[in-house]
Amino acid sequence: MRYLNKIIFLNSAHIPYAEVKLDGNVHFIGTQGVGKSTLLRAILFFYNADKLRLGIPKEKKSFDAFYFPYANSYIIYEVMRENGAYCVVAAKSQGRVFFRFIDAPFQQDWFIDEHNVVHSEWGRIREHIGSKIQITAQVTSYEMYRDIIFGNNRKHEMIPYRKFAIVESAKYQNIPRTIQNVFLNSKLDADFIKDTIIRSMSDEDISVDLDFYRSQIKEFEQEYRDVMLWFTKNKNGEVPVRKMAEKVMNAYRDLIYTQKQIGEGRAELNFAEKQALHEIPLVKEEQAKAETERERLLRLMGELQQKYTNERDGLIRDIGIISDLLKKIREKRLHYEQMQIEEIIKRVSCEELLIQELEQVRNMKSELTRAYEDVLSKYRLLFEKLEADFRTFENSQQARINARNAEIAGKQEELMQQLRVEEEKVRATQEEKVQTVDNRIRQLRDEQAQCNLKLQKVKYEHPHQKEMSDCEDGINELRKRDKELELNIRQQQGEIKQLRQECEWKVKELKWEFQAKMETVCKERSAIEEQLQTLDALIEKRKGSLCEWLEKNKPDWQETIGKVADEELVLYNNELQPQLVNKEATLFGVSLDLTAIERSVRTPEEMKQERDRQQAARQLCTDRLTRLTEEEGEAVSSLEKKYSKQIHSILEEQHLMEAERMQIPAKLKNLQSDYASWKTKEEEWKRGCVEELQAQLNDIGHRLYVAEGEKEKHLAEREKLLKACRKVYNDSRTELRKELEEFVAGVQQEIERMKQQTEERKKELKQAQENELNGKGADTVTIRKYDDRLAEINKELDYIGKSRPQVLYYEKDKEELFDKEPATRSRKKELDAKLVALDERFALKKEKLQVQKKGADEHLERIGKELHLLEDGLNKVDMFRKDGTFCPPSVIEIGEKSTRKNCDVIVEELRSLIVSTIRKTEEFKKAVTQFNGNFSSKNTFHFRTELVGEQDYYDFASNLCEFVDNDKISDYQKHISERYTDIIRRISQEVGGLTRNESEIHRTIKDINDDFVKRNFAGVIKEIALRPLQSSDKLMQLLLEIKRFSDENQYNMGKVDLFSQDSREDVNAVAVRHLLSFMKFLLDEPGRRRLALADTFKLEFRVKENDNDTGWVEKIANVGSDGTDILVKAMVNIMLINVFKEKASRKFGDFKIHCMMDEIGKLHPNNVKGILDFANCRNILLVNSSPTTYNVEDYRYTYLLSKDGRSNTQVVPLLTYNKIEK
Repeated sequence: MRYLNKIIFLNSAHIPYAEVKLDGNVHFIGTQGVGKSTLLRAILFFYNADKLRLGIPKEKKSFDAFYFPYANSYIIYEVMRENGAYCVVAAKSQGRVFFRFIDAPFQQDWFIDEHNVVHSEWGRIREHIGSKIQITAQVTSYEMYRDIIFGNNRKHEMIPYRKFAIVESAKYQNIPRTIQNVFLNSKLDADFIKDTIIRSMSDEDISVDLDFYRSQIKEFEQEYRDVMLWFTKNKNGEVPVRKMAEKVMNAYRDLIYTQKQIGEGRAELNFAEKQALHEIPLVKEEQAKAETERERLLRLMGELQQKYTNERDGLIRDIGIISDLLKKIREKRLHYEQMQIEEIIKRVSCEELLIQELEQVRNMKSELTRAYEDVLSKYRLLFEKLEADFRTFENSQQARINARNAEIAGKQEELMQQLRVEEEKVRATQEEKVQTVDNRIRQLRDEQAQCNLKLQKVKYEHPHQKEMSDCEDGINELRKRDKELELNIRQQQGEIKQLRQECEWKVKELKWEFQAKMETVCKERSAIEEQLQTLDALIEKRKGSLCEWLEKNKPDWQETIGKVADEELVLYNNELQPQLVNKEATLFGVSLDLTAIERSVRTPEEMKQERDRQQAARQLCTDRLTRLTEEEGEAVSSLEKKYSKQIHSILEEQHLMEAERMQIPAKLKNLQSDYASWKTKEEEWKRGCVEELQAQLNDIGHRLYVAEGEKEKHLAEREKLLKACRKVYNDSRTELRKELEEFVAGVQQEIERMKQQTEERKKELKQAQENELNGKGADTVTIRKYDDRLAEINKELDYIGKSRPQVLYYEKDKEELFDKEPATRSRKKELDAKLVALDERFALKKEKLQVQKKGADEHLERIGKELHLLEDGLNKVDMFRKDGTFCPPSVIEIGEKSTRKNCDVIVEELRSLIVSTIRKTEEFKKAVTQFNGNFSSKNTFHFRTELVGEQDYYDFASNLCEFVDNDKISDYQKHISERYTDIIRRISQEVGGLTRNESEIHRTIKDINDDFVKRNFAGVIKEIALRPLQSSDKLMQLLLEIKRFSDENQYNMGKVDLFSQDSREDVNAVAVRHLLSFMKFLLDEPGRRRLALADTFKLEFRVKENDNDTGWVEKIANVGSDGTDILVKAMVNIMLINVFKEKASRKFGDFKIHCMMDEIGKLHPNNVKGILDFANCRNILLVNSSPTTYNVEDYRYTYLLSKDGRSNTQVVPLLTYNKIEK
């Protein structure tokens, strides 16, 4: 059986020397502060080798300082085993406590010399121990020490230490942990037992680090809220934050584009101003030429009008003369037709024949009457006399008629002259009116022709062609520019992506390069550290080693044994026990010529120097690593800054192009609207022109109709007036003719009467002649016929004689008038054509000159407008430049930009742009402020919420553009989702780690309960039972719920996106609700640092003492007397230790361990023996302390502790009771 047999103090803990046996129950007695707990802690240190879990108050000295104040302070543990005891020596070296194992029972003279002085040098102790006893090297690792004691020795390097195990178990940790927990906690309640059970189960601190989650999840609500803002839709299906961000970005891009336009506008203004100053003299020169041309056209129009008027007046005069001549012809023809001139001409043309016939008839009558000449002569004379009288009478009467006729003719001539005067007056008066109307008609026809011409032109005219073409050109240019911008933006995005990838690759290459350098340095440092470890080990082994002995006893050993002895295995071995012998220069009786061996051996001092050099080299490596890390950071930062600068420059250009492209749809819409507007205006203009011209044509038609009616009226009035004149003339002439006719009729009646009388007288004479001739036998019938015929011929000849003047007049008129009538008419037609041609020629020339004049007027007006525009533009430029609002001193106008726009247009555009910039800046800031209102100053995306200057706002918007354009919200979404999903998984894993021990806890509690039932002793305690219950801790319940949630969704947890809006929304909502609840718990309980395994379940007791049943409670209190409470606590502690003890390996058979309890002395004497038996039957030895002694016979050893005059603790055995506990 193996167990801790005794503990020996040498100059330790104010105990000069004490040897305490521990092979049975031990009782320490002594007053307060005498050192009872000091001894108990030293015993505990054997089991747990944990200086921090010995229950030393913080205000007291540390374990090392208190227990090992001197170089010769030791604590020796003697451990019993089947084949003999061994010792464990605890001492301090270089400020740290270490262990050595000595494979032999403790002997006092190893450590104390003959003068009762404890050795301070391990070499001396080693000498006393001797070389036959195994002494291990220092064990500086406490974990290695525990592995040696409790037999976790499967590793190869642990083979030499296997003999020192009191038990062999890889899972021994429960035993020392339970022993220490029992010692450190005097109370006994559910928490204590839970902690004891839990801590006994694993080295690990099985707990959930709430501080970790507090740091990880404290921003969850903020981060979740911030990210969800980018996905949460309003009732309209819009995401307000995205809308606000878009508003900020659009406002920013619009603003920077407007500022770019302002800059370009200022450059355009410089160019336009320069152009205007150059163009004004040229325009003025052109204006002077245009005015000269206009004056020339006005002069030509005046000359044309004068020439036209003169020529037209002449033609009209000639046409009037010919018209009068044609009228005269008409009147003459009418006069001759009325007198039947043709009949008269025919009868007059027969005059010669009639004269011949008259002569012939006369001759025939003369032949017939020659015999009766006397009768005939007589009667001829009578007839002639009668005829002469009649002719005389007739001629006198005809003279009267002629005189009257001449008188009437004179009057008629006067009437004709008067008629002609009146007609001329009428013609002159009416001709002026007709001419006026004719002029108006001609002008109206000219206007009508011009309107019709204009109407034709309107169909083919496009007054806004330039504007519409400009719009079309603008639309095409914008579409072309849009494609260019799209391509450029895509190219820039590609460049940015390429730069970022290039930056990432170069950063990786840089890091790889530095990593390679650091790995080289790390390897170098590792090699140095290995050398240092070797040096440290050798230096550590120096005390008691062969090397140390040679240094003292063998000068120049380096040149002899040093050349052939291995450093580690020989020179620094502590077990060789070297001695000087008489055989010089031999090695185990063999003589060697060592001059052939070239080897230098390091002395301990040289090794220390070498160690110093290696430590310096290690520090250099560390410094180099630090420097490389710093250089790496600087190089990466410099590289990233370099690329960041390039990317930022491209981004600025990209933002400008995006801003410009953003304007294109509106500009396109405006241009399309302008084009439609111009087209509508053109159509309206055409419609207006057509309507106006049609109205003019209608008006001209109406006025023409009125004028022609007026002309007809004037002509009718002229004809009426002329008719009136002719009527007066005709009436007067008729009266004269009537008067003449009446006179002529009266004279004709007298002539007719005279003629009748003459005829009757002739008849009488003819009858007398006939009678006389008959009487003489003449042929009177024939004579009568000849006389009748002669009378007829004379009558006709007389008619002809009278009508011959009329025929002469007719022939004259025919020659002068009638024969020339066609030529006259042709002349009139020619003159009429000339007049029409003149009018047309004048109209064309006039129209041409008017068109030229109109063009000149328009040109002059255009030039005037252009000049005014240029001069007004320069004035506006001057006013604009003087206006500090638009041109502050800070504005630097550099360069020119070609433009076709005028100064005034550019100035107005600049004014509008600058004013709009002020407005847009306010709107932009307002948009930024509104957007920022969604986020706190410590928002997830590090958006700056406190913006001061304009540049802050621009930087903010630029960063926001980059944030949105690069879809960084997705990165945040992914990162946060992954992080919090990982948190859920981690919670699940950690809670699973806690709950995984649940079954073991239940088994342990069952083992405790079973242990009591199996090995109870008769006494007052009838039952001690424990039971685990579900935890009532709400935080624990929440974390268990999170674990269940994680387990249920374990197959799609990798896909969980806390911000998704798809079918996983319910799952996400639960995840978010859990995280928010967890965060609330953490915030509500800021002092709660950890969630331990103890929080996973609730533990209750039930104790029956005689008839007293506590029921299920969490604390053991008032079970009975105070001693009964202590008894129950002691029994539970012993059962806890036993359960874990029995789970350990039993390779070495049974083993004993110690349980240290302070309060055992308060038990009733009857119960002391019971509790000791309760422990001993489980191979647990109790080590207790109390102020006084009692139940001495129940303890194997009782020690009295007291202080001497030097405040040293004296440990004196009072009684040894040799009864062996069973």
